[in-house]
Amino acid sequence: MITGLRNRSGFLKNTFKLVAGTAVSQAITLLLAPVIARLYTPAEMGLFTFFMSLAGGFALIATLRYEMAIILPQNDRESVDLTWISTAIAFALMLCLLAAALIFQLTGTTLFAGFPHATLLTYLLPVMVFFTATGNIFQHWYNRKQHYRSLAVSKIINSAGNNVMTLLLGLAGLGAWGLITGNLTGLLLFNLFFLVGLTLRYRDHFRFSTFRFNSGLARRYKEFPLSNTPQMLVELIQLYGIIYLLKIFYVPEIIGLYALAQRVLQAPMWLIGTSLGQVFYKEASTHAKDSGFLFTTVRKTIRIALMIAAPVVLILLISGPWLIGFIFGKAWTEAGQIARILAPMMFFDFIRATIAQTPLITGKTRNMLYISMIGAFLTVVSIIAGGIFFHNVLAAFMVYSALMSLYSAGVIWWILNMVRNR
Repeated sequence: MITGLRNRSGFLKNTFKLVAGTAVSQAITLLLAPVIARLYTPAEMGLFTFFMSLAGGFALIATLRYEMAIILPQNDRESVDLTWISTAIAFALMLCLLAAALIFQLTGTTLFAGFPHATLLTYLLPVMVFFTATGNIFQHWYNRKQHYRSLAVSKIINSAGNNVMTLLLGLAGLGAWGLITGNLTGLLLFNLFFLVGLTLRYRDHFRFSTFRFNSGLARRYKEFPLSNTPQMLVELIQLYGIIYLLKIFYVPEIIGLYALAQRVLQAPMWLIGTSLGQVFYKEASTHAKDSGFLFTTVRKTIRIALMIAAPVVLILLISGPWLIGFIFGKAWTEAGQIARILAPMMFFDFIRATIAQTPLITGKTRNMLYISMIGAFLTVVSIIAGGIFFHNVLAAFMVYSALMSLYSAGVIWWILNMVRNR
């Protein structure tokens, strides 16, 4: 049956390529995760998660979303120019963040109170942001060229470098620094793999590039920074605002427990969803240019996402606390309770994320911006309500899960109706 599907659908074939790489990368993560969890405390995981939330937040807007346009032009020359535009903007942001780090040092302030060597972390943040941004740029170029096998291998290299280094530094007793350095190692290897591939496979594309900032092309795709970047700023509140709010109302251990719960929820689903979303974006963009009809592609993607997400959610709802406590140790049992509470939310959000680029393809980014504002508002309200009125983090997560489940279901319904007649 799988072979038949693979032969009938290039969409499924490309998705399977990425999922295969994801499966290997997640196998590495899952095999080492129980050992790593016993080498780091929830508080250390919480500090690491706070740092990565800042880095991830800046990285998502580091290119002003121009990397999303790399896949769209008809000719490769314009895509190469968009690659340089994206890289130049990310590099400029890194310089700005380094200047801000210097100002912080001169004024004696820091973003990372409670971290050892907080000043060094302030300087490391811009570097992490830049390499995360360039990794995203590389992925969009490879997605444009439909080299899904390379994308799959890159996930394996990233996971292996990250987890092995994290394990070794955990054994050395480096605490949160071991987690951060491990993540940076995987990121550097990830970028190096793509860079070597570009040099060997696409050197003719980039050899004659003028390395110029093509202002005309930047203006043509201005919708990305004007509409999509504000949307991403709003979605950052959904992604990382909860971490900042947990830091305000609760101790770092809670952030660490939440981080592990998210990791457990995302490990079998999220990276597979990322692979599915990458293939969907390419496939839907092509259909939009050729026929304009997207409903079949959107519906097909939703069905695949449902089949992936449903078993994971059922397992966590039935045995989340026991399973996580058994695998990661008793210190992390409460993370299983959090995972059980958040499982319904992650189910709907996983499906939503796989088709999230649809408004970008159909020119409805401004509508999506307003909808994202609702999601950000619900995120903030649920955690603040839990912190102020309930004084109980599990109650806060219950409110958060219920509201965001309704939100994601509503977004899915809106996207389906938007493309039904396209």
